[in-house]
Amino acid sequence: MKPLQKTNLAEQAYAVIHRLLLDGGVAQPGDKISVEDLARQLGVSRSPVWSAMARLEAERIVEIRPRQGVFFIGFNRDRLMEIFAVREVLEGAAARLAAERADAETVARLRESITRQRAATRPGCQKEYAEEATRFHVLLAQLAGNVTMAEMIERLWAQTQAMCIRPEAKRAILDERVDEHARIVDAVERHDGDGAEAETRHHIRRIAAEVYNL
Repeated sequence: MKPLQKTNLAEQAYAVIHRLLLDGGVAQPGDKISVEDLARQLGVSRSPVWSAMARLEAERIVEIRPRQGVFFIGFNRDRLMEIFAVREVLEGAAARLAAERADAETVARLRESITRQRAATRPGCQKEYAEEATRFHVLLAQLAGNVTMAEMIERLWAQTQAMCIRPEAKRAILDERVDEHARIVDAVERHDGDGAEAETRHHIRRIAAEVYNL
């Protein structure tokens, strides 16, 4: 990691640590996180790192335990099922709104994401696929035009990612997920709000079923 610049350190520390955690580059779910090691690697004092940890705890990505330290959120099947239930409702509603508001530029951006996702289903590209799939869902939420909804969805996605860092998924599963994403875009392009919501909810339920059986 490159040392951080001496401006806006807390914000930079948050952004870097957030990315590293969700990439699996710092810890696995449930692991203890060394604030001292992170501060040393980032070339800063512990203060901005602790500030970042407080923010990440508020987002339920880490847990700060008194006299024990900081821990990466652990895999919790019941908690995940609760998150997926909320995601299904929110993301379904977001897809409906996106379909109602869609224009040619919106559809083009979503189609470009589908192309990148298909390219990332190759073996060894799990990280690239996960990043692009996340961008797709966040973009869909943003296109709904509801900032509060988009922020909630993005946070729930981060919590899901944090608890689901695991070995590479089979290509067949990734291909199915991309196909489901493509059907959502088809519905958005048709301005079919009902269809976009139904496809999205089905997609989230499929992912939840896969996770439940881990």
